[in-house]
Amino acid sequence: MDDRNMETSSSTFTEVSSDHSKSIIHIDVDCFYAQVEMVRKPELRSLPLGIQQKNIVVTSNYEARKFGIRKCMLVSDALKVCPNLKLVSGEDLHDYRAASNKIFTLLQSWKCPVEKLGMDENFIDVTNLVQEKLKTLNVTSITLSGHVFSESSSECLCGCHRRLKVASQIANEMRHKIYDELGFTTCAGIAHNKLLAKLVCPFKKPNDQTTVFPEHGATFMTTFQSVRSIPSIGSKTAEALISQKIITVSDLQEVSLDVLKKHFSGDMAVRLKSLSAGEDNTPVKQSGRPQSIGLEDSFKTVSVKSEVEEKFGALLQRLLILVREDGRIPVSLRVTLRKKDVKRLSSHRESRQCQVSPSIFTINSGTLTVTEAGQQKLMSMIMRLFNKLIDLSKPFHLTLVGLAFTKFQERMTGRSSIVNYLMNDISVQSVLNIQNDCDTSASSMDYSAASPSSSTTTDLSDGEVEPSPKKPKKVNWIAKRRCLSKEEVASPSKLKVGELRLNSKELEKVSELRLSSRDRSLTPRASPAKDNLSDTSDTMKDVAEGANCDDCPSYVDKEVFSALPDEMQQELKAMWKNPSSSEVPRSSPRNVNKAKPNTLLKYFVPHK
Repeated sequence: MDDRNMETSSSTFTEVSSDHSKSIIHIDVDCFYAQVEMVRKPELRSLPLGIQQKNIVVTSNYEARKFGIRKCMLVSDALKVCPNLKLVSGEDLHDYRAASNKIFTLLQSWKCPVEKLGMDENFIDVTNLVQEKLKTLNVTSITLSGHVFSESSSECLCGCHRRLKVASQIANEMRHKIYDELGFTTCAGIAHNKLLAKLVCPFKKPNDQTTVFPEHGATFMTTFQSVRSIPSIGSKTAEALISQKIITVSDLQEVSLDVLKKHFSGDMAVRLKSLSAGEDNTPVKQSGRPQSIGLEDSFKTVSVKSEVEEKFGALLQRLLILVREDGRIPVSLRVTLRKKDVKRLSSHRESRQCQVSPSIFTINSGTLTVTEAGQQKLMSMIMRLFNKLIDLSKPFHLTLVGLAFTKFQERMTGRSSIVNYLMNDISVQSVLNIQNDCDTSASSMDYSAASPSSSTTTDLSDGEVEPSPKKPKKVNWIAKRRCLSKEEVASPSKLKVGELRLNSKELEKVSELRLSSRDRSLTPRASPAKDNLSDTSDTMKDVAEGANCDDCPSYVDKEVFSALPDEMQQELKAMWKNPSSSEVPRSSPRNVNKAKPNTLLKYFVPHK
C-alpha cells in the first residue's frame, strides 16, 4: 500500500491519499448461480429458488430471501423456513463457468483492463476511457448515474468528481448491456480505487449502482462493524486485531501506528492503517487464461479406496470437458485430499502432483480429446499420487478429493511451426559444436537441446548443441593437452578430437579437427555427423595439399597442421626447433604442465 501520505507520528490516521486519478468500476452479478438457472428456465423467476450443493443451500434468489433463506444454510433448515423452496442442484459448475466467461468477454468490448474475481465479479479500470469521453463532453452537463454515498457540497480540485461521474455512466452502460444481451442483473460500485469500488458495490443491491468520492472514503469505511469486512484481512489477522480490542474499522482507524507495529511488521501495520482509511493503490490486472483448471468434490467421509477411485473417475470426466473447452494441452496433474483427523476433530489438505505426457492428448478435427487408453493412464497417475498421500495400511477418512491440471502448453501444429524448423533443419546448428559420441554403441547424432530432466520441452539455441551428460570429459582434455605438448605418445595422429573450438576467424569455416591415436582406450567412436560434413572435409584436404610441413615431427598430423593459422604454424615450428625452451614432462598426460599465456592453448576454448 502507498504510505507516502501516512502520518506515522500521530495517534490517528485520517489523511486521505491525494492520488484520485483512477476510475475503477466493480461489477457483481446478483445471486449469480440462481440467475443462471433462472435465465435457463424463466419459469423459476417468480419462485423461491435455492441452489443446492450437498446438504447446503449455497445461494438463493431474492424471492427466497424474503422468507429468510441465507447463504450456506442447511437444506433441512431452509425447508423449515420456506417449505415451497424450489431446489436445483449446483454440483456441476459447467453452466456457471460458461455464463461467467460470457460476461467477462462482453466487458472486454470496452477495451479496458478487466480483472476477474471469482465467477461473478469483475474489476474494470476505465481511467483512459473516461479521459477520452471528457474531451467530447460538456463539463457542466455531466451528471452522476445511480446513487452516491454522501453528497458533497464542493468538488475536489483535481477533477475526480467529474471523472467518477463519467465512470458511473459507463458502469450503467455496462450493466444494461449485460442484461440486454445475457439476461443478468448486476450491481456496480464506482470509486477511485479497487477497495472502495468493491465495498460500495452492494450498497444498493440488487440491480443498482453506487459511487463514493475520495473525500468520503474514510467515513464510508466506518460503516463496517468488523475489520473482517475489509478484503485482504483474513481470519488470522482479524483474530490478532480483536485480541488487541480492535474490532470495528473505526477502532482500526483510531489506533496508533506504533501500537500496530508492536504486533505486526512495519509494512503490515501501515497497510492496515491504509485499508482502514479506504486507501488502496493496487492496479487492475488484466485477467488471462487460468493457470490451472480443477474440480473438487466434498462429502461427509470416505474411508474405502474403491470409493475414492470412483470419485476421482467422475471428476476426471468433468475435468476433461473443461480442458477440451480450454484448448491447451495439460502437462501437469495435481491431486488434493482433505484428511479428517478423528481424534483431533480437525481436517487438513495435502496435495501431490506429477508430470503428464502431452502424447496422452490427441487433436481430432481441431478438438482436444483423450482416448480410453489415455484416460486409463491418467487414472493410474491419479491413484499413484493417492497412494503417496495415503498409507493404506492404516485407516483413513477423507472429506474432499480434488483434481486439477496445473500447467499447460499451447498447441503447435502445422509444418510452419518454428519447432519443426529447429528440430529438422541441420543448418540451424553450428557444425563447429557437434560433439562426437563416445558411446561405442551409438549410431546417430543427438540434436536435442532439452534438459535431461524434461522430455516435453525443446529449446534449441542458435549454434549450440548441448553435449550428452554421459560423454567423458577426460578424453577431450587429454587430447587437447597432447596436442599442445611435445610428448612421446603412441601415435597421437590417430586420435579424433570432437570437442575443440578454435578461437580464430580463419577457422570458422572448419567444422571438425581430426587427430588420430594408437591408444584405443582414449579413442571415441567416430560420430555420424562427419557424413554430414563432407564439404568441410574436402575443404581441409584442399588446404592440406598446399601446406608445407617439412619441419613437422613425425607424430604431427599434417592435415591438421595445414588448417592452423600462419601465426600458430610459426609458433609450433619455433617450438620444435628449440625444444629446450618448452620442454614438457613425458611420463603421463596427467602431468602435462600448464601452457604459458603466449602459447597454443589460448586458441582452444573448452566446449560449454
